[in-house]
Amino acid sequence: MIEQPAGEAQRPEPRAPEPRAPEPPPPRPSLRAGWRMLGFAWAADRRLTIWAVALLSAEAVAASLFSLWLRLFIGGMTGHDRTLTLLAGLAVALSIVAAPATDYAGNRVQMALGDRTQYLLNRRLLELVGGSPTLTIHQTPAHLRQIELLQDESWTFSQVVPSLVQAVIGVLRIGLAAVLLASVSPLLLLLPAFGVPILALSRRSSDLFNMGNDLAAEPARRAEMLYNLAASQAAAAELRLFRLRPELLRRFRAEHRAIRDIHVRLAWRGQAYRLAGRAVFLAGYVGAIALVVHLAAAHQLSLGAVAMTAVLAGQVLTLVTGSAEHAQWLLRTLTSAARFTYLEQVAELPRANAATPAAAVPARLTAGIQLEAVSYRYPGQDRPVLTDINVLLPAGATVAIVGDNGAGKTTLVGLLAGLARPAGGRILVDGTDLSCFDPLAWRERISAGFQDHARFEFTVQQAVGIGRLAGLDDAAAAQAALDLAGAAELPGQLPSGLSTQLGTAWPAGIDLSGGQWQKVAIGRAMMRADPLLLLLDEPTAAIDAETEHRLFARWTQAAAGLRRRAGAITVLVSHRFGTVRMADLILVLSAGRICEQGSHQELMAAGGVYAELFELQARAYR
Repeated sequence: MIEQPAGEAQRPEPRAPEPRAPEPPPPRPSLRAGWRMLGFAWAADRRLTIWAVALLSAEAVAASLFSLWLRLFIGGMTGHDRTLTLLAGLAVALSIVAAPATDYAGNRVQMALGDRTQYLLNRRLLELVGGSPTLTIHQTPAHLRQIELLQDESWTFSQVVPSLVQAVIGVLRIGLAAVLLASVSPLLLLLPAFGVPILALSRRSSDLFNMGNDLAAEPARRAEMLYNLAASQAAAAELRLFRLRPELLRRFRAEHRAIRDIHVRLAWRGQAYRLAGRAVFLAGYVGAIALVVHLAAAHQLSLGAVAMTAVLAGQVLTLVTGSAEHAQWLLRTLTSAARFTYLEQVAELPRANAATPAAAVPARLTAGIQLEAVSYRYPGQDRPVLTDINVLLPAGATVAIVGDNGAGKTTLVGLLAGLARPAGGRILVDGTDLSCFDPLAWRERISAGFQDHARFEFTVQQAVGIGRLAGLDDAAAAQAALDLAGAAELPGQLPSGLSTQLGTAWPAGIDLSGGQWQKVAIGRAMMRADPLLLLLDEPTAAIDAETEHRLFARWTQAAAGLRRRAGAITVLVSHRFGTVRMADLILVLSAGRICEQGSHQELMAAGGVYAELFELQARAYR
């Protein structure tokens, strides 16, 4: 077994866990979210934001004052006042022209502002999701659902600012209408009040719409998955071989029926609320007209006042019913805004829960990486994936991790990379808690290759070179990295060598075999010359055992150089026991715990789980 360093007993005692920031509440429409989005639009384009507010305000004033100019025009005619008639007539004509002109210009500006806001949303969404220091946001179904809903509602989100402006303009127009109605009779001020039920019930309708989106989110995800699967090139062969297309189509139709049933059922309830609200307002509208007719018959109102009241009553009807629709749309857009603020808070949680970076990442490792009572539980799960992990990964060592599927191997790699933070215990790097390092600074000193790697459809050189952005244009470095990945011959097999475009969706692009894609991913991991930690999580799963063995022998030799330069630790996760036998330290995981650790010779001599599994696998290859 690997002995602990002599100074191990003097290491600091584990700290008590720091208070964790609470999870944000579920997204709900709020004025706070709206105010946040006003700042968002201001950041997207200040000039267009000012123009949008100015033009829509001008349109509201022009439309609202039309009835006043009409009253003065009729009053001037009946009173034989030529000057008043002329000026009021010009004002009426100006209002008739100005209202649609400013409305058209305002809508064009809103569209442009919406486009810029939508672009800024997509950019900020990429920044906050991709910039989160851990993978928690990707591992929590509730967070993923909000990301998917926000992506589906990206256009809705872009309408937050226009919706807020329309709401303010609507209030302004109703206020102006109320003032003008009061000038005719104070009783007419009751007319806008009859619109309150419409506005109140519109909130219920909007809640039903949002409920429908939430209830339909899961079947919508399944429908999208089925659609992508049916159109996927990767699945095309199996779909035909197993004759699965009719089954996928059946399931696709079933999911869309479920989505439609949810929305139709809630739409009927929403329509009932809207009809009830409009019935109340129409009763008030009829009463207002009856009052005006009565006052006119009693010669208490001028003809101009009657005309103005008739126009205003119609405007109020349009404004109130339109305001109800605007209120629903506003609540819908504010819900989208709330999703974004929710995701902002979620992305910030790992930083809020982290210790303040107070230590510099060491230039080289001297003692190694110590895991003390480390445990981890995935978000939303009750059972821990890892429990009470205690082990020292000595500086300069090559460490192999083996175990059954689900034993926690990949989770342990994620903790070492800082992509997840322990739920309990701590990870010490040369005696310093990993949480005390700046995550970006730590990742500058590590490298990794994964079984579930990304297929970056760039040129071969770029797909390898992004492992070290400073060497993105260094063809020699990319070729050297491919050599370490066992793919030195790959560029020579491609039409344009390192400049070959990957991905058949692009002009002159080609596809690679699964093993070739994996070697490109391994090449990325080999781009960094002096990492403190090299993590290889089943990087050769798509490569045959013999090739894997040769690659691991090459990496072991390369690790010797890393050990001399930086005291680097190489961690390899593999299910092939014949390969890991060359490691200095082998960790055997079972049910989230380390059940055995030591060198190959020590574990074989112990005759435990490792020895049994090694013999079983060796017999399978004989």
